[in-house]
Amino acid sequence: MDEIITEKNYPVQGLWVFKSILGSFLSLIILVPLFWFSQFSKSKDLEISLYIPLIIIFAIFHFVVTILRRATFHYSIEGQFLTLRQGILSKQQRHIPYGVIQNLFVKQDLFDRIFGLASLTVENASQGAGAFTAPQEQKVFGLRVGNQRQQQVEMVGFSGNKVSIPGLTKQNAETLKEIVLQKMKENRRRRKARAGKNSSPQPPSFLPARAFSLAREARRQFRSK
Repeated sequence: MDEIITEKNYPVQGLWVFKSILGSFLSLIILVPLFWFSQFSKSKDLEISLYIPLIIIFAIFHFVVTILRRATFHYSIEGQFLTLRQGILSKQQRHIPYGVIQNLFVKQDLFDRIFGLASLTVENASQGAGAFTAPQEQKVFGLRVGNQRQQQVEMVGFSGNKVSIPGLTKQNAETLKEIVLQKMKENRRRRKARAGKNSSPQPPSFLPARAFSLAREARRQFRSK
């Protein structure tokens, strides 16, 4: 029986919560002044006092949400599937067969390197994988942010055809990668074995199909005697 690997074996580190908040906090410090100066650069009465409470409220809210995201995210590497469960209010669950996994890699951003963390990213063939979507622009605090910037936002769990298990130590991320790769190899071997059992012997090219069928029937009758 295959051993089931879960987040209890390779947990999301608590340091990831601080790292995630720090990254968003620094982004807010940069974006909010740009928004303020772009909107009120002509005004002499710039209310800086509103800026500090906004940062504090955002930090507290983001801290609570990040802790809940970490607490409600669960993964398990089973014999046939990579199973994931997530959701703070709306619970979601997904079973990913190892046969549909197309890409598997360990990723580190700047803050990951500073804190010694890494993310395991899985890309699979389901949920619209391979579909091309034109880049779209979004507005954040009144500023235009392209799709490339949007892809740099760290995710946890699954979205579309991607799965991200963040906040792992570098060693644990590499170990999980090797475990999933081994599961993928075992899945391919089982499929080949099943295909070999289900395939019937084909007649040699130099024999007519009727002659081969008669020879096989004669051999079966001889064995039954």
